Amino acid sequence: MASNQAEHILSTAARLALDHGLGALTMRAVASAAGVSSSAIVYHFRTREGLLVAILEYLAESIAAGRDRLAGAFDDEQRAVAGPAAGVAAILCRMVDEQGLASITVSEIARLLRGTDMDRPVQAAMAAANQRAAHFWQALPLLAQEDAQAREIWAAFGQGVLALAMLDRSAVARNARVIRLTARLADRLAAREVVVLPASEAPQPLAALVRPAGKQQIVDATIRLSGEGGIEALTHRKIAAAAGLSVASTTYFYPTKEDIIVDAAYDVQARAMNAVINQSVAPPSFMSRITLDDRQEERAEMATLSAFMAAAVRNPELLPLAEVLRRTRGIDGARWLAARGYHATDRLDGIVWAAVTSFLAQHALLLPAAERVAFLDDFSDAWLRRLFG
Repeated sequence: MASNQAEHILSTAARLALDHGLGALTMRAVASAAGVSSSAIVYHFRTREGLLVAILEYLAESIAAGRDRLAGAFDDEQRAVAGPAAGVAAILCRMVDEQGLASITVSEIARLLRGTDMDRPVQAAMAAANQRAAHFWQALPLLAQEDAQAREIWAAFGQGVLALAMLDRSAVARNARVIRLTARLADRLAAREVVVLPASEAPQPLAALVRPAGKQQIVDATIRLSGEGGIEALTHRKIAAAAGLSVASTTYFYPTKEDIIVDAAYDVQARAMNAVINQSVAPPSFMSRITLDDRQEERAEMATLSAFMAAAVRNPELLPLAEVLRRTRGIDGARWLAARGYHATDRLDGIVWAAVTSFLAQHALLLPAAERVAFLDDFSDAWLRRLFG
């Protein structure tokens, strides 16, 4: 009975996290949704953090099981007809539909619990999940003819593209984007000539918005709070307190929370872009510069972008935010590449590179801090040359 109750609580809590985000996942909310007492949750999971670890493991296992079911989706004749790009695209479209939200939630939990008492079990669970995913892609019969480095890049793309694709709310548009991106990656890996989309403007630092002091304090506080715990639980009152302002001042500048978030997303986008195309950064070091701070931990801007992305996927009222983030991962991705000397690239290449590097960043944070810079810069430099050199 106890085991059945624990499973019921866990599945209910996972559903709440998927649908409403971690900010809505309180012990009281889970107890109400599961029809149990809060003491029952404490009995089985002890703390909210313990429940979050269990949700992470539960979702990671669900993702792996769904992925494994797709391993034999093609027989020999079907593989020959489909080819690698079309076959991988078909698998990815199914994965986005079935596993996209779960993948985002797993990453959210891992980020939230980083540096806490639960860091070790979370790190172990994430490392195991990444290893299973990498094995799936590298052992996929569709990619059997690819060389070892190409299979590594396919594996990174397969894991990194799910969250990016989820920003498209229309399933038709989402699938079309996945198909186009997969075809572009296949062309780049095979060193085939591609027809690039019309070029965006030359890479230049984005002009910082000139905001009144109080307004900038609100944006800075929103970025900090979102990176630490997501945006679901953000309120004008919490943002005002973190900014050292009154609630009235916050609502004067931003009538709704969504207004603050969209403006903060633009600010984060500008910071990330300018950090990359600043000419004082040596090209081989740009990946670690984007991802890590001076302590070799994840930069606050990157954590905030991830929180914004998760919110944009879940909340239909944040459509403007989803559009901002899609632009960040497209046009700005191409500008990042151009700033590092890869000029014959376009928005598709920018999104492909964003997908690949999002996996690299996630994997780097599972390594000891002293190893992260070398891992990020060595792999990104080699993969850049393979794809665009």
